[in-house]
Amino acid sequence: MKSYIVEFTHRVSGNSFLKFGHTKYSDVMKRFEFDPEQYQDYLIQVLASIKHSTIEEAESVESDFLNKYPKNLSLPRYFSGITEIYEPEDKQERAKILREF
Repeated sequence: MKSYIVEFTHRVSGNSFLKFGHTKYSDVMKRFEFDPEQYQDYLIQVLASIKHSTIEEAESVESDFLNKYPKNLSLPRYFSGITEIYEPEDKQERAKILREF
C-alpha cells in the first residue's frame, strides 16, 4: 500500500497540477494503467510515494493532504481521481508540498 503525489502535465498547454492519492500497487504508475485513455492528454510523473503497512495509514496521509490542499481547479474532462487534484501557486509552493510529504 502506498500514498503518493504525482504531477500531471498537459501535453499541449504545458499546464500542470498535482494529484494526491493512495494505491495498492508497489509501482504507483500501475494505478494509472486502468482505463488509460482518460489520462491521454497528460504526461504523468511520480514525484513522491510512501510505503505503508495498512490501507488506513495510506488513506490517512492522503486525507491530510486533501484537507490541507483541497481541489482548486476544474478540468474540461473527467478522470478517475479528479477530486484529488491541486494546482500549486508557484514552484515554491510545489516544493513546500513535496517537503511536507
